[in-house]
Amino acid sequence: MSGTREERARAEEYLGWLFEQLKGPVYVTGWEDRDDCTCVDVPRDCVGYVTGARRATLGKIEEEWGTLMFFMSTNMRARDRDRDDRGRQEFDGSEKLAIFGPRRGRRGAELKVMSAVETKRPGYFTRDIQMHTSEQEGFASDTYPMDESELSYALGKDGTTRRKLARASGCIMEYVGQVAFICGTIEQRTRARTYLKWLLKQRHGSVYVDDLRDRDDVTIVQVPRDAIGFVTGNRGSSLRHVEEESGTFCFVEGGRGESEQLLIFGHIRADRELAERLVNQLVDEKMRDDERRYDDRRRDYGRGRSFSRDRDYRRRSYSRDRDYRRRSYSRDRDYRRRSYSRGRDDSRDRGRGGRSYSRGRDYDRRR
Repeated sequence: MSGTREERARAEEYLGWLFEQLKGPVYVTGWEDRDDCTCVDVPRDCVGYVTGARRATLGKIEEEWGTLMFFMSTNMRARDRDRDDRGRQEFDGSEKLAIFGPRRGRRGAELKVMSAVETKRPGYFTRDIQMHTSEQEGFASDTYPMDESELSYALGKDGTTRRKLARASGCIMEYVGQVAFICGTIEQRTRARTYLKWLLKQRHGSVYVDDLRDRDDVTIVQVPRDAIGFVTGNRGSSLRHVEEESGTFCFVEGGRGESEQLLIFGHIRADRELAERLVNQLVDEKMRDDERRYDDRRRDYGRGRSFSRDRDYRRRSYSRDRDYRRRSYSRDRDYRRRSYSRGRDDSRDRGRGGRSYSRGRDYDRRR
């Protein structure tokens, strides 16, 4: 193990608790006085849901937030019911989930557990919670209640919208029931609340940012009006992909002039630059496609004119051939008619000459 003496001592302690769980229940004495521990009371009927099959859910939360989590023994807590004079809380039928780690990681894991419990027991943590904004400069928590339609829109498919707002603002954002918990420094929390309000305004129309020129967390990209549909994609799919790849929050501000303003928000400049490159690639792709289609239409138009000329030529040639055949047939028919008429006249003449010769011979005989 490497680190400061305090860090090494803490790691050794965590490792010992981990191995003790193989032998039986673990209870950490004096957890209330530790600065690296947060405990969450979980209703007994929600313990299995929070833990998951073979500890899968707790393991996923630990991996996400870099913490160590385990349930402290209920039996050991039950013995503490006789120690009220020492300030122990009387056993209330819940299990204590201990979360060890840095403050930010503990708060993120705590909110994940609270969200899971709220799914099984609505109102357990949020029954009396109202909107709250902390004035504390350092790490603190704000709450922002929402109605069902706002929650569904702010959550997104599989929580993608919530995660992008948290990543772009640099704060912890988790929805416990219908309440958004926003945790971080005052700058991070201010950004997150602003992003969330802009997001909810998009349900009713375009969003305009009044202090756009004074903000240090925005990059403005001018997108041609003809390309804006391609950049956003079907139902915003292309823009959502840009947000996921870059960890930013993007939307199109209301139209002004011949181009649209695409606003890219994020507290890390490198993330905004990545998003800008991805958007410019989409614009270039759209322009290339338009030029290719224009060239194809020109070629098709040229082929159409050539085909029309060939078709007209074939029609004229066919008409000439047909007229020639008609005239040839008419001449042949007239020639055959005249030939037939002459042959008939010759036959008639031969017939008359034979009869005259026969009458003359008969006359000579009578004489």
